[in-house]
Amino acid sequence: MFSDKLQAGKHYMYDHDLTGRLLSDPSYMFSLSRHSGSFFLKIGAVGFCFVHLIHSALLLTRKIMQLTSEKEDIRVHCGDSLGLILAILYPVYSFYQLFIIFKYSSVIINRCKELARFATMHCLATSLFFWLYMILIETSHSLHHDIKQTHVGTVHKYAGFSSSEEQYLSFIEFSPGNGEIPSTLAQIMNNSLVLSTTGLCDVDSDITTIISEFSPYLYPFSIEYSILVVGIWYIIWSNIGKVQEEKEVLSCLPHSSIVQTQYLENGLSNRLIIHADCHASNRGLFLGLLVLAGSIVVVFIIFIGSSDQEFMKHAVLASSLFEVLLLVMMIISVLIAYRQMTRLHINPNPISQLDDCLLFICIPLFFLYGIFCIVPALAVRNFLAIALILMQVVQVIIQTPFLIDALRRCSNSATLRARKPGREFVTFLIVANMAMWVLNTFEIKSHETHLERIRFYGQPLWTFLSHVTLPLTLFYRFHSSVCLVDVWKSAYEPGDH
Repeated sequence: MFSDKLQAGKHYMYDHDLTGRLLSDPSYMFSLSRHSGSFFLKIGAVGFCFVHLIHSALLLTRKIMQLTSEKEDIRVHCGDSLGLILAILYPVYSFYQLFIIFKYSSVIINRCKELARFATMHCLATSLFFWLYMILIETSHSLHHDIKQTHVGTVHKYAGFSSSEEQYLSFIEFSPGNGEIPSTLAQIMNNSLVLSTTGLCDVDSDITTIISEFSPYLYPFSIEYSILVVGIWYIIWSNIGKVQEEKEVLSCLPHSSIVQTQYLENGLSNRLIIHADCHASNRGLFLGLLVLAGSIVVVFIIFIGSSDQEFMKHAVLASSLFEVLLLVMMIISVLIAYRQMTRLHINPNPISQLDDCLLFICIPLFFLYGIFCIVPALAVRNFLAIALILMQVVQVIIQTPFLIDALRRCSNSATLRARKPGREFVTFLIVANMAMWVLNTFEIKSHETHLERIRFYGQPLWTFLSHVTLPLTLFYRFHSSVCLVDVWKSAYEPGDH
């Protein structure tokens, strides 16, 4: 395969066995337009997978400790061999999958097409399954962790019982509304799953504490990685057999024959040569860095105030005010950038649907999260929270079409390439979206931040709702930054670059 060696922005076709020869009906084809294999998106996938592997290693360690525990009840009811096998295979599969999508995300398959469709759809469904599986595991574990902290005496009222089943029944008999697990939630779960995520399976060691403390920060990366992979597998599946369409596009591209000739004469060039022209970006960059520093300070304030209830209220207020200010700046920046970038030309080069797909996957759950958050705020008339949620939704509604449009822009005139209209604001939006991602990621574990919603929905329901929707809102911020980096670079270059 030559996917990592071909020149970006053009399409070349090679048989997988023969090198250096263009074929009329190739078995494989690589579409290397600027969107099909975004280097920054791949770097993001590597980062998500890296944290996901750390999380998986912690879960695997817990499984091993349960299997080797000195307590017979833990070994019998929690240390299942199938769970251990899954805990081993999942990170191995994730790492191998990362290698495949990193190297072959832009491949177009033109042989054994029915088998290829089955295989890619199976991989897509597997990623969706692991997404839901991780939500279920982390929801159960989070519920147990919250109950353990708030109902220490109640959780152990059956401490004298020798039967693990009786302890299990004591765990699920709590009533909803006071932060406990309702029986209906436990009934839809497999018994071994519930047992493995309750106190019955806790091994007294530092690793149990580490998992409880760090899982809320790590599990969103596992979910975000799964969603990113789902988008990539979908694009690979949708491109199967579309060689003729790509050949027609290749014949229409400017200078395509010249580029092919130069390629065959001069050999392969390295795609991973990165250079950046930072003209018309300095002010946006430094303002963005200032905002990023502010978000990190807010995160530290929340962490410092977590042990002081009174101080924590002020920390949450400061966080909300900072986020409102940041959203106002982002809304203004998007509107100005949108207006200025209308001067740019439409890019004639074909683009893949990967960026659009990943953005639109997140939008419904982003809106659902906003609805789930605004209802409790309306109930208690928390006007600051209402304003914050509305601005989050408005900012996403404005930013998404801006990204869709900006990804299709180019600069075919020397004047536009020199002036780079809107680039300062694009630069600021790159860093601002990352700042929002940092802020929201480290607010996940802040109980005070979600206290209003917990009181309204009850601990079990809100834990489930937040675990389903919040990781996708985080992924939207990350992928917006990836798209904006692409815009920052490609929108100010010629369309046939």
